[in-house]
Amino acid sequence: MIVARATPGDVDTIMRWRGQRVAWLGSMGEDQWSIPLPRWAVAATVLAGQTWMVRHDDAPIGTITLSAYTGLDEMWKPDVDPEALWYPEDYPGDAIYAAKIIVPFEHAGSDLGAEMLDWAGGRSFVAGLTWLRLDAWTTNTRLHDYYRRLGFTHVRTIASRVSGACFQRPSQPYVGRLKTEE
Repeated sequence: MIVARATPGDVDTIMRWRGQRVAWLGSMGEDQWSIPLPRWAVAATVLAGQTWMVRHDDAPIGTITLSAYTGLDEMWKPDVDPEALWYPEDYPGDAIYAAKIIVPFEHAGSDLGAEMLDWAGGRSFVAGLTWLRLDAWTTNTRLHDYYRRLGFTHVRTIASRVSGACFQRPSQPYVGRLKTEE
């Protein structure tokens, strides 16, 4: 399996997968991702080189978006914004942030989501960063439990945010089955 940066041609696939997941989550009584994500927002992360696609035999089978902390000017402010996910004492710049992880239904149960997170942790390690971090939908406790099973520690929940459950785990070398194509 190859993981490579998404291209503009992948945006429709990502949007379709997200729509399927939103419907499935709703059928399970979860409101996760119920706030529509505009197509332009996905396209922006693709064009910025932040979104990755996992492919098997040239077919897309998963996606993950990785970003670095960009609010360095905020890091040194003495007061903590009550809406901030990560506080100055968390050293927000010392992590890679994973988001928008989607595995389509036909590949569900293959542990691909966990594999993509391991791969992301490896990218964080290679970059010399301490943490792989993510935030999860505040009310989705099943997802919180999943992240805990994958070795993430719950740091805090910002209850006023829809995606305010903060998790992290140490970066570590990646020795999995995904091969990166830069």
